Amino acid sequence: MDDHRPGRGPVPSGRVTRDPRVRCGGCSFAWFGATAAHGLRIVGRCPRCGGELRFLADAARDAADAERADRPRAAIAPSLVLGTPTSWDR
Repeated sequence: MDDHRPGRGPVPSGRVTRDPRVRCGGCSFAWFGATAAHGLRIVGRCPRCGGELRFLADAARDAADAERADRPRAAIAPSLVLGTPTSWDR
């Protein structure tokens, strides 16, 4: 499903928050997703410029939201998403 409109950018999703969860102090880039915020806490620096990250949301909430977002996908077998491995076609 294509979520872009020609010339207008992406279609807003109901799951995206308007306030960023993390912002870089160096390049001002912002991350909005719980999974990104959780991963950035582990990395500790901006992956774009190496600057200091400012976490604007609660760490426990980010971890809980990331786990909840991943839970439905964990029950799906990779082959159902990716298809049959090409090595099986031989």
